[in-house]
Amino acid sequence: MDVSEMDGDLSSVATSLIDAHEAAEVSAINGIVSLANILRVRGILTDSEASAMYESMSLPLGLTKYAGNPHVQDIQSNLDQLFATVVHPR
Repeated sequence: MDVSEMDGDLSSVATSLIDAHEAAEVSAINGIVSLANILRVRGILTDSEASAMYESMSLPLGLTKYAGNPHVQDIQSNLDQLFATVVHPR
């Protein structure tokens, strides 16, 4: 195996790891929001508690070091939309 093949293998591994990380993030966010919604419907979670969950999940996404990252902005937008249905159900 020459260097270019090793670089290709490393690139493939890196892409796979990034994809796995993104999938895990989406899965975790969806699970948390789904659980929050179930708890709200059952009257176990208040609006202020759901808002606090949203704020704690949003805070790291708003850090300066992520400000210019469009992928982080997409995650924040998704989180905004998902929690809007929990805090103010349609």
